[in-house]
Amino acid sequence: MNRLENDLSPRQQEALAFIRNYTGQTGYPPTLREIAGHMGIRGLHAVRKHLDALVLKGYLTREKGARTLFSGKLHPKAVPVPVLGRVAAGGLRESPEDHTKTWFVDPDWLPEGPSFFLQVRGDSMKDAAILDGDYVLVRSTPDALPGEIVVATIDGESTVKRLSRKGDQIVLSPENPAYSDIPVPTNADFRIAGVVVGVIRLPGA
Repeated sequence: MNRLENDLSPRQQEALAFIRNYTGQTGYPPTLREIAGHMGIRGLHAVRKHLDALVLKGYLTREKGARTLFSGKLHPKAVPVPVLGRVAAGGLRESPEDHTKTWFVDPDWLPEGPSFFLQVRGDSMKDAAILDGDYVLVRSTPDALPGEIVVATIDGESTVKRLSRKGDQIVLSPENPAYSDIPVPTNADFRIAGVVVGVIRLPGA
């Protein structure tokens, strides 16, 4: 399971995601103070260090003015991706349905076809680097291969687990030894909502 930007630190990913989302929604980039406020950083020097790294790695370019940064890849190609509430990474929970917000995402991040974000609640997938509070990027598909991490629904309740099989039975397996496998009953209303293709970790996670 890889981060969406493999050459960036978690804090650089956080700054870049905020800049892209902010710019996609407003049409202009955030100021240094707005970035610092979002990231919970008091001093602007630390923010500048993260942004300097993003410029050096080619994710941002600078222009003159108070709002000195913009993502060269973001506009006009940014793609709206819905955030569909929360999904459990523990036991089963109510199926996520609410469209809580929209993030504008660089198309280079995205898989082919429709996709969406869900916020994870629970720690059953921690050994796959999916932690409580993370957002998973999900490629919408009703099919998945054994070994892939999926968002699956059993009788109206959803969870994030690794898809596997034991004989003829479908099993949803955690990535945390504190949790047990979830065998899918043959008579259950079972469906796969999508395959997890990326993870974003925001402040406090």
